[in-house]
Amino acid sequence: MEKIPFPILNGEYTTVYRPKGDTYRGENSVYFTKNKYYEDWTVNDFSILNDNGQWHLVGITHPTPPDFVDEYNSVKCLHDAENMLFHATAVGDTMADILHKDAFKDNEKILYPHDRPDEIKECHAPHILTDSKGGYNIFYGPQYMRMAKTSDFKVFERCRLFKEHPSARDPFVFSENGVYYIVYAVENRVGFRTTTDFLTFSPPKVLQVNPWYNESGKSTASESPFLFKRKGFYYLMWTIWDNRAGSYDHRCFVFGARTMDGLKSTAPLAMLPAHAGEIYSDSSGDYLLSAFYPQNGINVVPIVWENDV
Repeated sequence: MEKIPFPILNGEYTTVYRPKGDTYRGENSVYFTKNKYYEDWTVNDFSILNDNGQWHLVGITHPTPPDFVDEYNSVKCLHDAENMLFHATAVGDTMADILHKDAFKDNEKILYPHDRPDEIKECHAPHILTDSKGGYNIFYGPQYMRMAKTSDFKVFERCRLFKEHPSARDPFVFSENGVYYIVYAVENRVGFRTTTDFLTFSPPKVLQVNPWYNESGKSTASESPFLFKRKGFYYLMWTIWDNRAGSYDHRCFVFGARTMDGLKSTAPLAMLPAHAGEIYSDSSGDYLLSAFYPQNGINVVPIVWENDV
């Protein structure tokens, strides 16, 4: 029987980014008024990138609803005005250099609805990559998988990649051998499409079916898929939501297999305490990142690998 390494926490979380008060520049919504200042903001699904020592964090944000108590107490519209992204930056060669409280500083919010007049208002769960020209590509959903190119986080060239089921959300891009896998949550599964140029795409394929999906009530969802490869093993992580552990559920499952196809029917190797969890590795070690848990913001904790090879 082959041992597959799996991650475990090796320390305590550090909140490297906490949202600051800001003027809301989106459209009037259930709770919020355009051009009004709000002190408290909430974050959700995110992406991190180190570009030669310049770090970028982008992610879902919105002012905190006035009747929000905690993630276990529902409010009228918990995710009201999730229609732009936060952008925060830090400087440091490795994750160890920025692993301290409030290392990331807020910049102007990006991709407000008025910057995207031909798109739906929602702007969710981004993934950021560098491009070959020295700029950045930001992938986001929901429903339509989209991409915005920028060099300065002020001017964006946008394009629609493909349309999916209305429940499709949370895109993540994994690359191997010149092929890009756009992975996303949709209905009862984690799906993906492949491309080599972001112009043409394969038909939708299934990476994994949620083993706890409730066909009758459809009350169990997979969120925030994250796919990576380490020492010959493919790993898939996603956060479960079933209305049992709060609106920002921090049960993040880790699956592993020798082949990508082997992820379809395997049981989880571990459950990590993280919401929208991602793993980042560099010369200073391996780290787990989490949105909102254990603190509102982006939190980082070192990890090690059980049964490492």
